[in-house]
Amino acid sequence: MKTLYKLIFLVPLVLFSVVANAEKGFVKGEIEYIRTHDGGEITSWRPPAFWFTLKGVDKAGTCKLWTPSNTVLFAATDSSAYSMILGAFMAGKEVSVSFDDSVEYSSYCKARYITLGNPPLLQ
Repeated sequence: MKTLYKLIFLVPLVLFSVVANAEKGFVKGEIEYIRTHDGGEITSWRPPAFWFTLKGVDKAGTCKLWTPSNTVLFAATDSSAYSMILGAFMAGKEVSVSFDDSVEYSSYCKARYITLGNPPLLQ
């Protein structure tokens, strides 16, 4: 019974500390790579899911890097984001990406939102 009380107390404490350590922020750069996958080959990456990297962005909290370029890999799961990223890539324009390293898709940080243009970075 004492063990149950300890678990009831400790589990929320552990979960809270994990969330408290999450880092949120913004990174900015030109699109380096964009990748879509054949959904039949890798079902978790079935379109509209895709990923992209930004040139020179090698740090965004604890987000994982894509090894070949040593830059942060961001995942996104909607066609609007894909259109924006593709347009920015074709135009050679920078994008600002909001991230929260506790929000992942297929073990990579999910882009919370994507901004085109040159707005001031939000806090």
